[in-house]
Amino acid sequence: MRTNILGVEIDNLELGQVLNQIEEWINGDTQHLIATVNSEFILEAQKNKEFKNVLNNAGLATCDGSGPMWASKFLHGQKLARVTGVDLTAELLKSKISGLKIYLLGGAEGVAQAVKDKYSEAQIVGAEDGGKLKAGEWMLEENNRVIENINNSGANLLLVAFGQVRQEMWINKNFPLMPGIKVAIGIGGTFDFLSGQIKRAPKWMRKLGLEWLYRLIKQPSRIGRIWNAVVVFGWKVLMEKIKK
Repeated sequence: MRTNILGVEIDNLELGQVLNQIEEWINGDTQHLIATVNSEFILEAQKNKEFKNVLNNAGLATCDGSGPMWASKFLHGQKLARVTGVDLTAELLKSKISGLKIYLLGGAEGVAQAVKDKYSEAQIVGAEDGGKLKAGEWMLEENNRVIENINNSGANLLLVAFGQVRQEMWINKNFPLMPGIKVAIGIGGTFDFLSGQIKRAPKWMRKLGLEWLYRLIKQPSRIGRIWNAVVVFGWKVLMEKIKK
């Protein structure tokens, strides 16, 4: 079942259900994008129709954040399960899905490889940062080389960490060039957390929906993003409620 928040459809699935769906798709014949949607995704979709269409046509759009959870309850009276990019990636790296072959793409230089080294028991067949993304073109500066690396690796699951919007748009544009990839997931800053470069909020703060506060304390430079995710998003949801 999907929940509509300001025009963006989010799947109400638990982590185990998402993993089961990935396993089914990995052994199938079609390609599927999974988007991990937070408040900023939804705000961007208000002004970016192309991005909104990518989200709403994704195979799955999971709830990655307390904002969409609150909005679902406030607008529809419906509890929304939370499946973050970090939690989903961590489970995939530990999983024993038959035939799973993972490629890590994105993050700062060396971070994807650091994750590969740390999770040496995982079914990872390649890891690289991919280089710079050309603004507005959704192509990497060495796009052909990166695509060739992915195809030659035999990977069927691609984890892309280019940051929100950029990663989903890149996947959407380049999916046809990677026929062996059955599932691609945009995972934002996940490699930073899994490699240990950035410490995640304590579990009790995540349960209370306060991860944004922890990140603000640790990274004050995120004030603009957090203002949008908390205040601007909250205001738009409130206006939606009043309108209805």
